[in-house]
Amino acid sequence: MEADIRLLFDSPVAAVRDFRCRCRDCGVSGKEHQDHFSIAYIRTGNFRFNVFRNELDAYSGLFLICKPGYEHTVGHVHDLPDECTIFSFSAAQTEELQGMAGAFNWFFHNPDLHSILIKASPETEYLHHRIIHLFHRPRYAQLEAEQLIAALMQALLTGEGMLPAPLSDRSKRHYLPLIEGVKAHISTHYDQDLSLTGLAGMSHMSPFHFNRMFRQMTGTTPYRYLLDVRLREAEWQIAHSSIPVTEIAFATGFNSLEHFSAAFRKAYGKSPSAMR
Repeated sequence: MEADIRLLFDSPVAAVRDFRCRCRDCGVSGKEHQDHFSIAYIRTGNFRFNVFRNELDAYSGLFLICKPGYEHTVGHVHDLPDECTIFSFSAAQTEELQGMAGAFNWFFHNPDLHSILIKASPETEYLHHRIIHLFHRPRYAQLEAEQLIAALMQALLTGEGMLPAPLSDRSKRHYLPLIEGVKAHISTHYDQDLSLTGLAGMSHMSPFHFNRMFRQMTGTTPYRYLLDVRLREAEWQIAHSSIPVTEIAFATGFNSLEHFSAAFRKAYGKSPSAMR
């Protein structure tokens, strides 16, 4: 497979690479050996990931989790570029991840299962978004990057682990890129007063059509997705800064401290002040 692969980050916690396919023909790659345990977030594109008799339909918005020691092939589905963020782990790091993977013990302990696809949640997409934007800075703290990566792995491996629902080729080619663009916009502009009409307009859909397609693609509503991103950002700031809780509430898009406190307590089981 022809691809541009760039190392973004390398530390004892993980190596992070930016993968961008540059194949001119949508064929099937030769066999490639999986050397490390890896977790890839598929940013754009759609490809078939084949390991032995298992064929996984990998498309944007999913995490592809792969055990080491196996060969695989990759087949392009269409001409949309395949782009991924790949997190690779050493044997020692993999053992530690297995120890925390309560929701995925069935995967790690099944020798006949080599790779799985997991649907991203608003929390894991938010954390991936923060990681990628951190690496775009000219300077950043290694500790911050490692904490974000650790938080992403914990959220991914200890979460509910939703398996992706099948999507038609038309949905993957036409609607999925539009919805992914809206999700990226929400992750960047969560502090603004976003509206269903405005988000639908970005996708050139009516509000009702957009709301239905967003829910079909993500399993949640646009408002719930926005709320989850705001709460995750607020939780991160509470844990890693000394900014007053009131300032955090308004900086993350909440209109009142009361609404913020009630939503935060419902999501995390304690008040923002108690969390700090």
